[in-house]
Amino acid sequence: MTATTHQLTGVLFGICTMTLFNLFTLTADALNHVLLFYGLIVFGSLLPDLDTPRSKLGGRFPFFFISFPLNWLFGHRTWSHSLMFVCLTFITGWMVGAFLDWEWYLCSALAIGVLSHVVGDYFFDGGVPLFYPFQKRKYRFIVTARTKRPHEWNISENIVAILLIAANSLLLLSQI
Repeated sequence: MTATTHQLTGVLFGICTMTLFNLFTLTADALNHVLLFYGLIVFGSLLPDLDTPRSKLGGRFPFFFISFPLNWLFGHRTWSHSLMFVCLTFITGWMVGAFLDWEWYLCSALAIGVLSHVVGDYFFDGGVPLFYPFQKRKYRFIVTARTKRPHEWNISENIVAILLIAANSLLLLSQI
């Protein structure tokens, strides 16, 4: 998946979380929480690809200082695309959130974004090693979309992006 598709998936997971738990009322006071919530989710949706310097996040300063060693040590789509990494970001988010006295949904936002990334890649041809490092097998859905390659126009990735935009729009409109 491209960074844009991952971000759209993260926003969809955020809207679903917001809807499921009835998190925000539309007030000026809640705006800061909404922006922080979605900012953490969008960052989390890009975080698993930090293991490759070719990613949107991994190629940017200062993240390329982390990206190159991670790629050299582990390669792409290994531990950062596993359920263990989702759990680690969840625990880290709660520890930081407890220190900053955040609400539970802000503590969970980074992990929600990471989970959206892993679930998104599950529906693409590369699959994800859900149980890494205990099992290196990559799991994927029965029917998958093809991952977009550099300098390529990819119809399946574009269809997924359009469907995500439509789903995000419909869910947001249902909240108004």
